[in-house]
Formats: sequence, C-alpha cells, structure tokens
Amino acid sequence: MKNQLLKAIAEMPSSAAYYMGQRDGYAYKIQGILNVIPIEDVKTYDYVLKELYWWLDMYNDSFAREMGWV
Repeated sequence: MKNQLLKAIAEMPSSAAYYMGQRDGYAYKIQGILNVIPIEDVKTYDYVLKELYWWLDMYNDSFAREMGWV
C-alpha cells in the first residue's frame, strides 16, 4: 500500500501537487479556527469560515481537474 501511494505521488503532475498543497493548507486553517473558537462564537466567525471553505472548494476543484478526474 505504501509503495502504491508513493508511486501515485511521484506520477502526480506538479500543478496538481500545487493545488493539493493549497487545498490542504486551507483545510488546516479551517480546522485551526474550529479547534480554537467556542461553539457559541461560530456565528461570529461565519464570514471567515465561508471564505476559507470557498477557497478550499476552489482548490479542490482545480486539483481534481489537474488529476483528470473531472
């Protein structure tokens, strides 16, 4: 399994790797915000979370396109 994963990463186009990294970066930011704020304050951070999810979705679409899945 590990060798198959490494082979898939090695064969991945560099543009897809870029989009994957950006996507993972936004997912990390979202997770960080959700881990820090209390549940009562989620509404206060609504606009920030929506923006981050928008970027995450955009990079996820770009990643899928570069991989030829779409």
